[in-house]
Amino acid sequence: MRLGRNLLAAVAALGLMAAGEPPEAERMVPGGRAGWVADPASGCWLWAGGIEPGATDIAADWNGKCPEGPAEGPGRAVVTWRSRGEVRRMDYLGDIVHGKNDGRGKLVITEGDLVVSEEEGQFQDDRLVDGRMALPRLGLEFEGKLRAGHPQGPGRLTVRGRVFQGEWANGCLQQGDGWVAFTRPVESCAGQDT
Repeated sequence: MRLGRNLLAAVAALGLMAAGEPPEAERMVPGGRAGWVADPASGCWLWAGGIEPGATDIAADWNGKCPEGPAEGPGRAVVTWRSRGEVRRMDYLGDIVHGKNDGRGKLVITEGDLVVSEEEGQFQDDRLVDGRMALPRLGLEFEGKLRAGHPQGPGRLTVRGRVFQGEWANGCLQQGDGWVAFTRPVESCAGQDT
């Protein structure tokens, strides 16, 4: 009876393991392309990007399922790396589809003990599309809809207590004769196709 239970446990564990290493051409490159980072313990793949050039000791950790390599379903995804002598970390708790943040979730990025950014809400294809984004060290917080990482549609930006609210277009909000920009230079707002 014990052998039967052990065999069932081994088969179940294999079902959670990934299907080998991610393809070389699709792996994440620091300072370059986004791509796969594999969890050495489970073999699961997580999608990661935005890691600066020269980063070392890049590691992934996933506590959910990964039937074909990429992480799938609800769980916690953590990617850590070392840059300029400091440990940095992306910590996501929520739904993942094909290795990418997709569904309800929360992403926190830290440098050492300091929170660099927080994103919480609805993710799609590894990007926040509706919810809250905060950059605590800069005193910035945005709530609303986003497209390709830029505010798009109704939203509210709070900058150290000052509120800018309205209909955003590709990271720009017209306020009277001027512009407020978030995620892009303000000079790119006026007269540009946004």
